[in-house]
Amino acid sequence: MVPTVVIPVMTLGDCVFLPQQLLPLHIFEARYRRMLKEALEGNQMFAVSQLDAGLLSPEDDEPSCPFTCVGRIVGHVEHPDGTSHLMLEGLRRAKVLRKQRRTPYPRLEVAAVAEDDVPDTPAVMREVARLLAFSEKITSLIGADAEPLMARFRGLTNRPGALADAVAGHLITDSAARRAILECLSPERRIRRVADELASIDALNEIGRQGGDETTRGLN
Repeated sequence: MVPTVVIPVMTLGDCVFLPQQLLPLHIFEARYRRMLKEALEGNQMFAVSQLDAGLLSPEDDEPSCPFTCVGRIVGHVEHPDGTSHLMLEGLRRAKVLRKQRRTPYPRLEVAAVAEDDVPDTPAVMREVARLLAFSEKITSLIGADAEPLMARFRGLTNRPGALADAVAGHLITDSAARRAILECLSPERRIRRVADELASIDALNEIGRQGGDETTRGLN
């Protein structure tokens, strides 16, 4: 039997939070200020879930998607008015089993997701190299400020599944693509999917450059 845990959750519209992502949040609602206070006093973790619009009902106006990501608070600043800014680091994806709407904020019962091992094959290594190459090209558009991000990516090359999550979390903005990546439980398929998404972003950026459009896609 897979062990489960109950964890606080923020349900945020189109926000798909991914493992390895650094997500800045502004906490201002009273219920989430209470949640943050209790998280800081405890294990410093809570989940962020995308709203599943297809499950909206009078009984649940904030239904979570089937998968979520549990994060850990890695930076926090509280302001004099009681609001806070914080940085949440994605730890791992989890399957949502049920929602527990307890006041003052909702909680989810979740189960950690076991991932397949990634075979150390030439095909996987080629996908890793392709993903890094596209990441380098896309982030180069913002100059030296992108180097810490690329260093973070390079540090994950021996963990292809985590690398795919980190790159997707920071360079892919389309919420449908991000949700598909969150729900992709095979690291081997996930890294291929993320590399393909970056290839599309790079192609759109190239078309924009040729057409004189300076807009940079792919920086989240």
